[in-house]
Formats: sequence, structure tokens, C-alpha cells
Amino acid sequence: MTSQLTQPVWITRDTELADACEHWADAEFLALDTEFVRTTTFYPKPGLIQLATTEECWLIDPLSITDWEPFRVLMRNPAVIKVFHSCAEDLEVCKRLFNELPDPLFDTQLAMAFAGHGHSVGFQRALSELLQVDIPKEATRSDWLKRPLSPDQVEYAVADVYYLRRIYPLLRDELVAQNRLSWLEEDCQRLLSDSRTTDDDFRDSYRRVKLGWKLRPQEQYILQQLSIWREHEARRRDVPRNKVADDRSLWNMARYKSSSKQELHKAGLPPHIYREAAEQLLDIISAALQADESQWPVMLDRPLSVEDGNRLKALKEIVNQRAEALQLPSELLASKRLLTPLARSDSDEIPSGLQDGWRRDAVGTALFDWLQHN
Repeated sequence: MTSQLTQPVWITRDTELADACEHWADAEFLALDTEFVRTTTFYPKPGLIQLATTEECWLIDPLSITDWEPFRVLMRNPAVIKVFHSCAEDLEVCKRLFNELPDPLFDTQLAMAFAGHGHSVGFQRALSELLQVDIPKEATRSDWLKRPLSPDQVEYAVADVYYLRRIYPLLRDELVAQNRLSWLEEDCQRLLSDSRTTDDDFRDSYRRVKLGWKLRPQEQYILQQLSIWREHEARRRDVPRNKVADDRSLWNMARYKSSSKQELHKAGLPPHIYREAAEQLLDIISAALQADESQWPVMLDRPLSVEDGNRLKALKEIVNQRAEALQLPSELLASKRLLTPLARSDSDEIPSGLQDGWRRDAVGTALFDWLQHN
């Protein structure tokens, strides 16, 4: 593989990045990827940004760049399409590193799905199907913060964007031929919109706690307040959530309304959190117990009843039939997350993802018609 790859141009200084961004602004598209480390932290730690045009490949060292403004401007340049594969984590890195998202966006994993190649296709499989190329992935989980990078790391990093730039025009042509390019563009905009949503509210974070639905209304309010605290602490300490408090600990504190340090200890808090935050947690629980019912959150949904489970199966069958007719993965048409609210017989919630855009005609209307008669 090495003989095929373009030798990368390293960018390690602000002036080099500024000059390169001026050059890249004339490109029709840029193939992009990021490498990062996130084993013990809440936020990803960027280790490398890879970029390729139709001519060259570049490696940008985020450990030595201090002025990201030219790159930020490039990322929001509407004339330059930014191509990623499975971009969710890359978007997080971009937002964290230089507070900008790549727009317009073309995600080749989504494009593979829209073109009929399957759901959540990995990069290796995409290259195998489209280019008959196999690339090694041993360097995926290596330490991207060390310097210098090993030859294997450099080769791996270059290969990602070298081949990404080659599959982009192939997938774009497939989508144009199938009249589905606008579908991909809509979903990419949805990804960007979700990523732009501010993440400093946290009032819904209690919904991620397993078995939270088993708690009583007041206990769910305690759980909500404890979950908000955990979100703030994880970010402040820059550690994974479970290093602050795992779901079981939050659930125990809410269910048993911990009122002493001994009870907090029994709930299962990590020792250092117990030592440092016990008083704060007791204050949060005490305040939640005194709060008026009007402040309590919407109760978490219980598991589907047998009747609603059968409704969900019927809705999934409609999706499967429409997916087969369109030769699309059923998960792309309507995920379980979108279908479950519709399956509840006492719910009038219609997910926005099925009310508008390409999904409305593709599957939304068929689902709503079935619901009106059942």
C-alpha cells in the first residue's frame, strides 16, 4: 500500500496553515479525518488532522498549531464540500478544537447507505466494495499524542484521506443517478444541526440512566438533579461520566434519598468523589426533596406493553417493506428511536424526523396512514 500513497505535507506552524487554507479555498471538496485519544477523558484530545485534495495529502499537527482562524473560515466556506466517513466523533473534535463545524458536509458512510451498500458500512468495507482495496487498521487505537508518530501511524493516517478522496466522487455520482443526493444533504444538515445544539442544559440527561423509569416521580426529580451535577462534574474534571458516578450510584442516591455521608458511601460513589463532593450531593438531594411538584420532570416512559410492542412490530414491518422497495437499509428509513413513540397507544407524539423532508414521502405517510386505522 505504501507505494500507492501520496507523501504527505506536514503542517506544524500557523503560517503554514494559513497559506494552505488559502490554497484549499479553491478546492471543490476536501477529504478530512481526525485522530484523537479519549481513553481517560470526557473530551477528545486531538492528535492529528488529515486532509486531502485531488492533488495532495496534508497532515496538520494540532499540538503545535495555535491560530485556527484560517481553518475555521475554511470549514464554513459554502463553496468547499467537506468529506468525512462516519463523522460524528470528527464533528466533536472540530467543535472542541476550533469551535466550528465543517459545512457543507458529505458523510461517505451515510452515502453508502443511501446508495444501497448497507447500513453503517465501515471504511475498510467501503474501500473493498468501491475500489477493491484493503487497508490495515492496526494503528486505529494507537497513541496519536506522541511525537514523532511512527511510520505505520503516518501511513494509516494518510491512507484514510487518500482513499476517501477517491470514493467521494464515486458515491456522489451514484446518488445523483438515483436522485438521492438531496436526501444525503438533508441528513448531513441534520447531523450538523444536532452537533450545534448547545450542551449546557443537561435537564434531559437523567433519561440516560438505566432503570430510571422504575423510580417514583419525586425520585426521578432527584435523579434529574444528580444527573445535571454529573454532567457538569465530568466536564469540569474532564473525565468520563462513570468516573464521577455511574448510573447505579445515581439511581441508588435517588431511590433511597441519601441523607448522610454513610448513605452516599453505600450508594457506590467512587472514593475520591465521596471525599470531595459529599456535602454538595447531600445539599442537592435535600433541595430536591423540598422542591415543589411543579418542578418535577416528565416521567420517564415505562417499557412498552405487550399491545404497544405488537404495534411496534407492525410499524417496523411497514418500514421494512418500504426499505425493500427503495433498496435502502431499514435503519436509515426509521430507527427504533423514531418508531417507539409512535408505538405507544396513549401517545400523540409524531417525531419531526418523519414529518418533513425525504422521510415523509418515503415512509412517514405510510406509517401515519396505518396509525389512523389502528
